[in-house]
Amino acid sequence: MNEITLLNTVAARTSYRHLADEQLDDAANKLVQYFTGDKLLIIYRISKGKLYDTENQLELPLTALPWLKDTIINGFWRQPSAGGLPKDQHSVAATFSGEEILLGRSMNAGDYAKPGFKIVNKSRKSHIMASRPQEFQITDERVESVLLPLLSQLGIT
Repeated sequence: MNEITLLNTVAARTSYRHLADEQLDDAANKLVQYFTGDKLLIIYRISKGKLYDTENQLELPLTALPWLKDTIINGFWRQPSAGGLPKDQHSVAATFSGEEILLGRSMNAGDYAKPGFKIVNKSRKSHIMASRPQEFQITDERVESVLLPLLSQLGIT
């Protein structure tokens, strides 16, 4: 597993293909950008502050993406009676390309009272705090409007 730097400069982005931008607020202070490379999907995010900006990113092996999509749609979003995950199961984990990925259901996924998911790569260190793993929260609404279309664009069915 190769460590990569934050994709916050033109030079850092040269090895990756830009997929999409997602503005999370009207003031353009919160931005999420999606990139892909030979082996990774990278979700870079920046929150612009008055004194300084906070930047972080989640790096996911491309091999994890079919599992991620299937687990969201057929696991968490499907009723247990229809083959979905048990109602009391709030997270699942699996290993892809030697990296442990955790997908957890959240009732406050980055926004208060907005259900969604927390995606964690337990094998990679956060760019903000090296003692913590990389993670990203995304609401159900953003999964439907941004993440799932991006996965389709990458050929993940």
